[in-house]
This record gives sequence, structure tokens and C-alpha cells, in this order.
Amino acid sequence: MSLKQEPKQFDNYFTIDEAYICDVTIRMEHDFIEDRNNPTHEDLIKVLKGYDRSYSISSKDHDEFTHLRDLLEEQGYIRTVRNCWNGDTVIKEFYLNGWRFKKNHRFPCAAALKNSITCARKFGWKSISSL
Repeated sequence: MSLKQEPKQFDNYFTIDEAYICDVTIRMEHDFIEDRNNPTHEDLIKVLKGYDRSYSISSKDHDEFTHLRDLLEEQGYIRTVRNCWNGDTVIKEFYLNGWRFKKNHRFPCAAALKNSITCARKFGWKSISSL
């Protein structure tokens, strides 16, 4: 597995491959025609009007990042908020890939964390942890 916890004497140090600090796109298609091989009159009207299908596109954290987030919650490092993005709070200081996350600061979603790391490297920031 790509996720690992550093040796026990450094139990607040975590690492994850940066390729997993990202979001993934979820594309769903919904078909409103029950039997496309035998459409009803109403089905044909839906097709002509363009009401026969709908699409939704959303995103979520990469599964490996979600695993890390769950591990941090389980071990008491963050308090997660499941109904909104970027609502997690650090409750015990830890390090992730060398970046320090301070108590009472936010722990962001994967996409926001990736952006913070990119900006920190580009602009020479010392920290990405924020309130």
C-alpha cells in the first residue's frame, strides 16, 4: 500500500505518495428510456426533445487520500466533517509529507491540499497549515 506511518518514535509523521493528493472526476449517465430497443411513443418524444438522458459530473478525494483521512481521524489527529469540503479540523499536531499541521487549523480536501503544496513550493512558503 502506498500509505505508511513512519517509525513509532515519530508517530505523528505520515506520508502518502503525492500522486494521491488529488481529486478524481465522477461522471454518471442517467438514461430515462427503459427499453431502447422497443421505445414507446413518449420515449421517442423524449429523444427528439433531448430529454432521454442526463449527465452529472462531480469529484471526490482520491481513495488513497480518503484512506489517509480516515486513518488520521481514527488515530485522533483530525475531526472530520462529512457534509462539507474543507471542514476538517486538526485536533492533534502532525506532519504529512513533511508539512506541519497545527492544532485547531483546517485539514483540507485533497484538491485544496495539492494546491496549497504547489503554491508553497512556488512561492517559498514555510507552512500550508491555516485557520
